[in-house]
Amino acid sequence: MEEYETIKVQEREDGISIITFNRPNRLNAMNFQFVEDLQDYLKKLENNLSIQVVILTGEGRAFCSGLDLKEGQAIFKKKVPENLQKFEYLRLKDKIKRTTIVQKLISQLMVQLRRIPQPVIAAIKGSAYGGGLAFALASDIRIAGESAEFCNAFINIGLSGADCGSSYWLPRLIGFSRAAEIMYTGRVIDAQEADKIGLVSKVVPDDKILNEALNIAKKILTKSPIGVRFTKDALNMNVDAPSLEAATKLENRTQVICINAEDVLEGVFATLEKRTANYDK
Repeated sequence: MEEYETIKVQEREDGISIITFNRPNRLNAMNFQFVEDLQDYLKKLENNLSIQVVILTGEGRAFCSGLDLKEGQAIFKKKVPENLQKFEYLRLKDKIKRTTIVQKLISQLMVQLRRIPQPVIAAIKGSAYGGGLAFALASDIRIAGESAEFCNAFINIGLSGADCGSSYWLPRLIGFSRAAEIMYTGRVIDAQEADKIGLVSKVVPDDKILNEALNIAKKILTKSPIGVRFTKDALNMNVDAPSLEAATKLENRTQVICINAEDVLEGVFATLEKRTANYDK
């Protein structure tokens, strides 16, 4: 397993991969190396059949505090600092081109999280601000520690409040009106409010969030791998389905494929025999 500068990756034998944002001294803020590291690993997950569930979490006291503004200043400077000159897109003299590339690279991370076939569980403690909120929103399941705080911070630094998929996912998760208020004001939402409005599945003590995420991941692992992957496909497609008929047509196609796969036989017989299914056969 390749080692990265800004993330830690633990690929467990049971098929769970734990991705830990690893810049605790900067509250796991995203710098340019972070973006490249995470993009590289998510790309590898797209065709990794041995990893069936992914957990996202942060080292230290934060999940992810968004863009590292200290390093991000390089976007606006004519001369790029020496320590950042390895990132060729930062050396562009045209600021519009430079910011366009950087914006696309960061936002693409959220697309990649939806593109990988594995369900993604976010185990969140401390701040999930800006891009950190976007990571949480792009995940399939969100578990919050008691210290978790969510903030659509883009609007607080002079940017649009709609960034990195926030204007897509937040209204779908909590409704348009609540999403609009949060996105316009940039106010902080604590863990209890996040639970109340349905932004997270549950709130647990900080020292329990990884265990809770692992418990959910292990439940997913008891299901048919092909069934779980097609379920994520259907959720991705049908969140924007134009009609019930279109949604059921997609579901029907995937069910026909699943019915003709070997996993369904194991699932049916395990149910009839009142035993745990073994999809590794």
